[in-house]
Amino acid sequence: MKRAAVDLHKLRSDEVLATIKLACMTPKKSRCAANGGLDHEKSVFSIQQHKPLGACSHGLFVPPSAMNTAPSHGVGTNPQALSAFITASESYSIVASQDIVDVRGLKLWAKGNPVSSALQQRLLDRKLKQPLEACLLAEDGVTVFTLHHDLKTFLEQDTPLTLALRPWASLLLAQVKQLPLHSVAQLLLTTALATRPTTLPHAVTAMALAGVIASGRFTGVDVRLAMLGGLLHDVGEVYIQPEYLDHGTALDSVGHKHLVVHPRVAQMLLDVTTDYPKALCLAIGEHHERLDGSGYPARLSGQQLSPLGRLLAVVEVTMGLLRNPQAPLNRASFALRVVPGEFDPQWGGQVSDMARAAGEVLPPAAAHSRAEQLLPMTLIDRRLHQTQELAQTLKNQGRTGPFFEIMETALLRLNRLRVAWNALGFWGLDASQLSCQEAFELQLAGAELQQRLRALQRECMLLCERLGELEKTLLEPLWHGLLDGRVKV
Repeated sequence: MKRAAVDLHKLRSDEVLATIKLACMTPKKSRCAANGGLDHEKSVFSIQQHKPLGACSHGLFVPPSAMNTAPSHGVGTNPQALSAFITASESYSIVASQDIVDVRGLKLWAKGNPVSSALQQRLLDRKLKQPLEACLLAEDGVTVFTLHHDLKTFLEQDTPLTLALRPWASLLLAQVKQLPLHSVAQLLLTTALATRPTTLPHAVTAMALAGVIASGRFTGVDVRLAMLGGLLHDVGEVYIQPEYLDHGTALDSVGHKHLVVHPRVAQMLLDVTTDYPKALCLAIGEHHERLDGSGYPARLSGQQLSPLGRLLAVVEVTMGLLRNPQAPLNRASFALRVVPGEFDPQWGGQVSDMARAAGEVLPPAAAHSRAEQLLPMTLIDRRLHQTQELAQTLKNQGRTGPFFEIMETALLRLNRLRVAWNALGFWGLDASQLSCQEAFELQLAGAELQQRLRALQRECMLLCERLGELEKTLLEPLWHGLLDGRVKV
């Protein structure tokens, strides 16, 4: 595959705003599949009354100005997405579904013309009347037929997850044929397939998992709505620099600022350019949120989260933990309940039920000693305690405003982690008497607590954007306390 003719510059921190402004307020154009469709009015995943994301009491990681709709003088094109569309056009047929016109009425690209690097050059620094996504059509690539094939192929594999999902194979394969795949969704999925090949299998797997979880309580349109949510939950990643999406890369505050906007980008784009139910768009924007407020991008909590958003949060964390296809489903079941109050037990319980029904056999005990197995948890507990003391000391300095709020957040999260640690009961175990089940859960607990510490570090770093340089310097020991000496488990 050849690279695009123009190598676009990387997004700067201030260009995160431009990423979101793609989702400008324009009339929606329906290009959903003719076979099937969603009854927007009958879905039980109805929209509840929530605060606007920009009005969240905890504040957004995304600057509030980024939530504004595009100005009347037009909308720019995200350079990362544009580059991805051009790259995808080298493997698939992507054409203009309508004339691409700038804000002055000048036609930049004629309807029916295939996308090429020449379009990339014409669109640079141009303001368009319509979002570019609404003007493009992927004539091949991802369709409901390829999704049906990919889903069937996935369900035929022998992995812990597929074995758990297989009893619902007929249901899933029947429902996927009725998914209304809007042209914008098709474009984004095809682009992801061409530029990051692992993305589509991840989306198909999430689609299947969301459908099975939803089918435990619902049927028909609501199962399809959940499946669409699983399929499309990560389409916002098309707008993010690839290096920020590498799960093995530690991110600084700039990297985190780029990463955390992708759910909101997807929500706004789908809400404006498609006729999908608002409940679906809202949920996609919430798939990284947590019931206790520790998620992103808006740090929503409790009743601020929609029912479908809660379901997708469970799907998202399950998919992350099962990135290794051979990982046991019990791992996800444990992670969903290790810190009480993070996830909706209604949906998390579905994953636990699937794990029990699958009858998974625990992996063999590690070769190293039980004392060695306990050591990582001991070190994590020590770091929790030390960081908690530091946070309390900083809080007691009498500072107010954002500094105080960050310390309050850090202490709240750390207290919850210590409660979770104590509830596990490993602190009272004799290392020589650990059972196979206890050894397995001990390993999972270490990994999960490490993940929560990294999430807390990300949350606090982003909140620190509101602080002055002096206050940021005062908080640096807190970040080091969370990150330094990390134990690999």
